[in-house]
Amino acid sequence: VRVWSRSGKGWERFCRSVSGPVTVCVSAEEAVRGADVIVTVTRCTEPVLFGQWVKPGAHVAAVGACRPNWRELDDVLMKEAVVYADSREGALTESGDVILSGAEVFAELGDVINGTKPALREKTTVFKSLGMGVEDAVSAQLVFDQWEAKSCKS
Repeated sequence: VRVWSRSGKGWERFCRSVSGPVTVCVSAEEAVRGADVIVTVTRCTEPVLFGQWVKPGAHVAAVGACRPNWRELDDVLMKEAVVYADSREGALTESGDVILSGAEVFAELGDVINGTKPALREKTTVFKSLGMGVEDAVSAQLVFDQWEAKSCKS
């Protein structure tokens, strides 16, 4: 795992939260070059991840920059990658990465899960996550079910 933080502070909290080797990088480019999976979690208004740094076939999970005028990802990446979103409507109204780049949302996550759209694993992909209440509810249910199953065994 390689990590980079604009402020130089966020990585400390992250490193404490994971086990295993973590490399702290001096630049975003150093952190992402050659990576198979890249996760961005920012409140940036200007891109911090550039398509020229992303290797072909990589997957980018863009979790931050959730306002119409905020960006994490540059136009090159957004236009060259296959873009997925948790909600097409949400991405077209809330995601500056999608709105400002003019990128097309290829599919919603639900389309892939139910098999109506392919995952296209061989392509460079971006999942623009804006969060949806139903995702939180399902996650909570899964956690509760695991807790209940363990409680019943005791």
